[in-house]
Amino acid sequence: MTTWILFVIFFLLLALGIPIAFVLVISTVGYAFIIGDISWALISQRMIYGINIFVMISLPFFILAGNIMASGGITKRLVACAQSFVGHVRGGLAMVDVLACMLFGTVSGSAIAGTSAVGSLLIPAMKKEGYPSGFCAGLTSVASTCCPVIPPSLAFVIYASCAKVSVSDMFVAGVMPGILMGCLLMMVIYIYSRKDNFPRMKKTTWKQRGKATLEALPCLGIPVMIIGGIVSGIVTPTEAAALAVVYALVLSMIYKTITWKSLWKCVVQSAVDSGAIMLIVGGCYLFGWVISNERITVILTEALVGMDCSLVLKLLIINAALLIVGMFMDSSPAILLVAPILAPAMQSLGIDPIQTGLIICINLVLGLSTPPVGVCLYAATNISKVSFGETVRAAMPFLLATLGALLLITYVPVLSQLPFMILGK
Repeated sequence: MTTWILFVIFFLLLALGIPIAFVLVISTVGYAFIIGDISWALISQRMIYGINIFVMISLPFFILAGNIMASGGITKRLVACAQSFVGHVRGGLAMVDVLACMLFGTVSGSAIAGTSAVGSLLIPAMKKEGYPSGFCAGLTSVASTCCPVIPPSLAFVIYASCAKVSVSDMFVAGVMPGILMGCLLMMVIYIYSRKDNFPRMKKTTWKQRGKATLEALPCLGIPVMIIGGIVSGIVTPTEAAALAVVYALVLSMIYKTITWKSLWKCVVQSAVDSGAIMLIVGGCYLFGWVISNERITVILTEALVGMDCSLVLKLLIINAALLIVGMFMDSSPAILLVAPILAPAMQSLGIDPIQTGLIICINLVLGLSTPPVGVCLYAATNISKVSFGETVRAAMPFLLATLGALLLITYVPVLSQLPFMILGK
């Protein structure tokens, strides 16, 4: 009975539009009030315990590094590099959009940052070349979901802290899924470009490509430093995140593309974003304690194991449920809520926790480009100056492509294991 009351309060507050952090805390307080024999001091203790995890310190640093890179003129160099290689192909500028989002993902693990940074440069450029406005917005909103999948990824850091798995393993596992998503998106673009006769840009020489690559190379040093340092064991994820901030700052100063005013703005924005995430983290750990206390994880595990159907169908049901959650919740709080419940249940089905992390994170990240609360859709719509409905319609073929990538990752786990095989892990 208390479990039902907990979830009724949770979904009622969520429907009223109350911020998720407060929904989690109020729901748990309501549960404690009904139970009656719980110490009120336990509520604050559980929240502090949830935040007091060493790996979580890396989140503010990753956010700050991403904000500095976004405002430091880094995006322009990444776009120029991508454009020099694929711009001459029919529909090449749209492919540049996807490649730029993938490259931006290596320096910032945020989808909304990718939509804003890449979209503000390429959406106007694509419209000028004759691409439909809805197409530009729909493509960018979906392509930006590659950012939180390609490491370094904030979503993977959050999942790793919840599921008690290695951050470096999550980063390595995310490489192939991110590339697969980008390749499938470019295949859809190519089909559209042949059908609608999209324009192509002037072919660049190898000398121009070399120059563009050299200019972008320092920008791409950050993922090499982060992933290489963590995987080799030289630095921890937190130390790598701090180094990323220093690297991004030094690079922006060398390029002379950041001012003290814009740096202060980055710091303030990062503090606000980090504070919001940490409040959600504390609330999720508090809510997770209730879920554990009510044995919901055990019940779900027993239900999944006891289902009279194949593993293929079970995974399909789990993917569908996660997609629905992602449509109504932002990815970070959704991962914090879902991971502690689903990770043990999936392990009982024989699914590796790293594979589970990919399935959870990609499903919930795709929710950022699906209605009704897809923030990437709204951001791209605003940049492209089209109706929300037009953006949603144009995004559908690209969403189907990313769902195809998701199914491949779910049912062909060797795809995410390839980097481990190469590294001999």
